[in-house]
Amino acid sequence: MRSYPAEPARGARLAGPDTADGTTELSISNAYTMLTWLLDRLVVLPEEWDELPPQERDEFTQVHDTDALLAKLVDGRLLTQFQADAVRDGNGDDLILGHYRLLDVLGQGGMGTVYRAEHLQLRRQVGLKVIARAVEGNPRLLHRFYAEARAVARLQHPNIVTCFDAGRAPRTGRPGQTRDYFVMEFIPGHDLYALIREHGPLSPHRACDLFRQIADALSEAHRHGLVHRDIKPGNILVTPDWQAKVLDFGLARLPNRNVTEAGTLLGTVGYMAPEQARDPHGVDARADLWSLGATMYWALTGQEPYPETGNPVRDLHRRFSTCPDRVRQVRPEVPAEVSDLVARLMETDPDARYPSARTVVAALTGFTLWLPASNPIPEAGNRVGGRERVLVVDDEPSLRRWMTILLKGQYEVREAEDAESALADMVQNPPDVVIADVNLPGLSGPELVDRIRTAFPEPDRVKILLVSGALPAEALGGLAVSGADDFLSKPFSSSDFLSRVRSLVLRRGSRGATGHSSVGNLGTLSGGHHRTNERPASSIRPTSGAEALSYTISRLLTETNLAADGHWSRVIRYVRALTGAVDGTGEYARLKNPEYVDLLAAIAPVYDIGVLTVPRNVLMKPDKLDPDERSVVQTHTTAGAEVMLTVAGKFAADMPSLPLAAEVARGHHERWDGTGYPDALSGTEIPLAARVISVVTVYEALRSRRPHRPPLSHIRAVKMITTECAGQFDPTLLAAFVSSAARFEQIHQGV
Repeated sequence: MRSYPAEPARGARLAGPDTADGTTELSISNAYTMLTWLLDRLVVLPEEWDELPPQERDEFTQVHDTDALLAKLVDGRLLTQFQADAVRDGNGDDLILGHYRLLDVLGQGGMGTVYRAEHLQLRRQVGLKVIARAVEGNPRLLHRFYAEARAVARLQHPNIVTCFDAGRAPRTGRPGQTRDYFVMEFIPGHDLYALIREHGPLSPHRACDLFRQIADALSEAHRHGLVHRDIKPGNILVTPDWQAKVLDFGLARLPNRNVTEAGTLLGTVGYMAPEQARDPHGVDARADLWSLGATMYWALTGQEPYPETGNPVRDLHRRFSTCPDRVRQVRPEVPAEVSDLVARLMETDPDARYPSARTVVAALTGFTLWLPASNPIPEAGNRVGGRERVLVVDDEPSLRRWMTILLKGQYEVREAEDAESALADMVQNPPDVVIADVNLPGLSGPELVDRIRTAFPEPDRVKILLVSGALPAEALGGLAVSGADDFLSKPFSSSDFLSRVRSLVLRRGSRGATGHSSVGNLGTLSGGHHRTNERPASSIRPTSGAEALSYTISRLLTETNLAADGHWSRVIRYVRALTGAVDGTGEYARLKNPEYVDLLAAIAPVYDIGVLTVPRNVLMKPDKLDPDERSVVQTHTTAGAEVMLTVAGKFAADMPSLPLAAEVARGHHERWDGTGYPDALSGTEIPLAARVISVVTVYEALRSRRPHRPPLSHIRAVKMITTECAGQFDPTLLAAFVSSAARFEQIHQGV
């Protein structure tokens, strides 16, 4: 039972109700009356009052001045300063709105004010957005206000602020007047604008991780047909544990509906896509990608890409006629790849940007794998100015000197003309990165790699870049899988060379951030060591550009529940088990070539990249698909191939296996009898790589849970593949599967 304060002597007066001008005012003859009123209206919580020791409650009743009482209630944390100011100004009734009491102001905008509030019964803190009084009489704006609430309520995503409730509450003492509001989860932390202003630009790794979350949230909104149209730093909340939250869908374009008037400029000019400035109603999801890039520009540089001058016409003209400086021009330590991503997002032509938020998620996920969580800390030793040390090993003096000139501005560079000299120098001057030619006099480049890995067994101790003008790129890829971290074919451009070295420097020491080493002891190509097709599960690591790409894609599929945990390593090992069991005659002799098998295993997990383009409600449908839905799902093969070929167009020299990945993505649903898709190929018309992956993927799919069925047992999966799918698989590969089926089960069990 509530302990009401004993009435003290009469004193101060607060404005009273039922005044001649009709305003809501409350008569409080003294501090006692004020305190009783605050308790009755639940502005001060009765249970918090009751929990006070009797002596403290008596102290409150001894205060005769209302201002002094409000100050004491604030000091005792029974009121916030915001609440005290509202009561003092005669607006105490407005502190209670429906089932919520307002605690503080979080922000204000044209549509309304956002408060920190608390549910009166549950005591859960929330963000409560109250429509602005200037909007209350405008049906169009009121409709937009509730459209935002409904839009947010439809979205269930960890990086989108959740909408809990919405309603209309009568205003106490003001008959016929109401206040419209909707309730969101309360997010502790700062918005991105304030965060960067206070603490400076983010590290590249932190920015990529944060914007991966934001892009994922936009992907979910776009899947529901919502275009945000006002992505900017102020609309991104960042929690203390670095979780991003997208808010303020007040300008979202709803599917098949416009809630704004023609000619209205929507969004914040500095972060608005050019096409949105011309026609806010005609934009699609790519407008959000431009704004995402502009916001990332702010996060990485601390500078707005298009600072507002106060003249909107001039600002818009600059938007259409100029481009901001690239991120690396403002902040040189940002990797070129990250700078290029931001520039592509901010392309004036929407067709030149990334095709979807989902593809941005994939790109940023890749960066978070190799960018260090913090700047690498140089080891103690003979560093020049604390810079990383690079050892260039090449027997051509002119080329060695050229590489040194390129590198010496950023790194401490040492030179060696052969492997023996390099090993001797490494004893006195341990390097961070070694750049070695494959065809060295004496010990070859691969033999040097073997010696380095023996001397420095820690996988992140030394990064190795192999270069060659004599071996084809495919062979170099095999060498990279064997122990080097990257490879580069001569001739190469200075920008490509510097980018590859910088990437290795950033990857060095990043194992703790990703949980995966970039290098594993996978044997050598010299010294008589036998190399088998299959590697133990414990040694599976992303060791080349192709494996890093496939690992990124597999991880993305797993995080979005489109693949089962462990998908990446299982698929690689299935490929090795199957190719190891095949009869290596005729065209199947390729499956006995270690380099080809390495490349095929490296790219195998990308086969289903195209499913990222398929609507999630279709993919996750618990019932069987109808013909139209099945047709939509089948587009994932061509979509995946297009993605791989697009990437290959830019990085073919870096990862020559990308065309093979496109071949697998397109052809893994073709059938030996010609009844597959998308091209209805039959027999040996189907690429060999796609035929191999077809067997692997069907087994992986049958052993994994699907929305419409539980995972199948090994015996049931083998029976379906061997006897119930007549005509689907290459007979030679099917025979290899039968002979290696027991190994498939061991791999599935993690053995």
